[in-house]
Amino acid sequence: MTTVIDYAAPMMRIEKLLKEVHNDLLDKQLGEAFGKAVVLVTEARILCNTIVIMKEKEDIHALRQ
Repeated sequence: MTTVIDYAAPMMRIEKLLKEVHNDLLDKQLGEAFGKAVVLVTEARILCNTIVIMKEKEDIHALRQ
């Protein structure tokens, strides 16, 4: 059974948050921008962990061959 690892979802959330933080900063909404930046960092960590899982699965697959 092959499990699909979804890396696109956190990437799309990161892109959306980057745009929102940018717009908040342009509007001088520093508090809003900071809050979204914290969420952005969390999403980036989720993406990093997803990539680690993808790498581990690739390594296991390579060992089996």
